[in-house]
Amino acid sequence: MLGPVKLSLDRRWIQLILSLYALSVGVACSGQSASAPSPVPTESTAASATPVTTTTVGLRTVPLPLVDEDEDEDVEVRVRFIAYGDVDPSDDIDFGMIPDLLIAVINDGRESSDWWDTVGVGNFDDMPPGARMHIPPGAQIQSTAEAIAASPVDFITTRLDGTIETYLNPSEYFSVCVISPVDALVAGCSLSESVWGRHDPIFYIYFSHGRVYIDRGQDGSERYHRFLYGHQGSYSLSGEPATITFISTGDADGFSGYDFVGKYLRPDAEVVVISDTDIGAWWDAVSDFYEATYNDGAYPLRVAINWDLGWGIPYGYAAREMARERIVSTGPTGIVDIDLAPGDYLFCHLTSRYIAGCDYEDIAAAKNYIFDVSYRISKLSDNEGIQLLGDAENWEIKPNS
Repeated sequence: MLGPVKLSLDRRWIQLILSLYALSVGVACSGQSASAPSPVPTESTAASATPVTTTTVGLRTVPLPLVDEDEDEDVEVRVRFIAYGDVDPSDDIDFGMIPDLLIAVINDGRESSDWWDTVGVGNFDDMPPGARMHIPPGAQIQSTAEAIAASPVDFITTRLDGTIETYLNPSEYFSVCVISPVDALVAGCSLSESVWGRHDPIFYIYFSHGRVYIDRGQDGSERYHRFLYGHQGSYSLSGEPATITFISTGDADGFSGYDFVGKYLRPDAEVVVISDTDIGAWWDAVSDFYEATYNDGAYPLRVAINWDLGWGIPYGYAAREMARERIVSTGPTGIVDIDLAPGDYLFCHLTSRYIAGCDYEDIAAAKNYIFDVSYRISKLSDNEGIQLLGDAENWEIKPNS
């Protein structure tokens, strides 16, 4: 069992509105009046910061469309964004709501390849037209002010309270990317998303150590609740560790080589636990291995969404050595429990050669979490986790064929 992983959580949860650099000359949607989808502290005050990168090139921004909300919701779905956190750990401005933040909603397909060809500044020249490209949580991509200004995708920009909304077609798949307010940098992106069958979905854009993480639903709501209310209730910031359970599962079919069909437990699956402050160093180590091994000039952290065995991001010795003391194995039973100090972590499922998937999560004190490790890795709800543990009692234990 891995002992408690100690993280410093001495964060001052003071709500300050950050004044950020302005890549856009004018925001067409700034005159709209819309309330934040979740409560925003009324005591927030403005603070100024010295911008690191500026540009005088105008950006196209997206106005809120005039949509009759009584129309068929299959036509367009209102989508809300809430941006908060710490955009620059080196300054003296604490966590707060983030105004004037540039957000791009990028449709999968041709628009995605055009976006990366422009904003990626040469890292994506080998992408075929219409290809989808995604990056893992915590990864960033250096750009330039000119490339960002030339973006083929219009930006939406958060208001003074750190929120904004737009309308999206529910039939389309898209990703969300965010530009850093203090540098010409893609600070982070989501994986492929859709809003099919959802009413007023909320995307929570969370800055931590200058990196963007994008959540929706319960995961994002819990972290935002902790940001607003601190240690109240079950979101206590005490040092009491949480209990994390990893369950490594597989699904046998006619091509698996087993004499049964259905779910089974996989022994000796590996999960690396990366603390929030070390995520940048982790991706740097993975990138360095790729660049030294393949030397093809391509961006090294591409997520292969359609690969059967997960993301397919290669990693090597240096990355494994960096994470050696933080690798957890599910052992001979395919199930393992660990204790973990509260905080933000990146959990990545490692195969012998590839990173198969990662999940960035906010771990609260004294809570129990269950993760399904099935090439990709995902946190389960309480009910889903209990159900999986109960079902797994009757499953066979089989190594990968």
